[in-house]
Amino acid sequence: MDIASMRRGHEMKDVRPEHYLEAIYALSREGKATLSALADALGVKPSSAHKMLRRLDEEGYIIYKGRGGIEITERGLALLDALNRSHKVLAEFFKLIGVDEDLAEAEAEKLEHLMNPKVVERIADLTEALKSLKGVLK
Repeated sequence: MDIASMRRGHEMKDVRPEHYLEAIYALSREGKATLSALADALGVKPSSAHKMLRRLDEEGYIIYKGRGGIEITERGLALLDALNRSHKVLAEFFKLIGVDEDLAEAEAEKLEHLMNPKVVERIADLTEALKSLKGVLK
């Protein structure tokens, strides 16, 4: 996951807490995640980013160390794993039903943040069933 693929799926004016976590993760992999880098990556004001960082810290998803950077906690990593799983399931389903790959990825990026994990699991089950039927029908 990277900032470019996050932006491809939706308007960044609707930045959700999960987007912050994804951006922090991507920035961490490139070096050090800082408030200014995060605000730039998401196209938000530093004051807005600071407010969200405090919220994510209070909720246990990150540890915000001020000038020392931002660290994602185990709880934050678990949420990112769930989002990645949802994205993969949704993108695979869309591609299986004939949606162009770029569009499938963009739609999966939007929906991964909105769909209940129980619904995603049912789509995963349906995808597996469709894949097995596709093999039988060949």
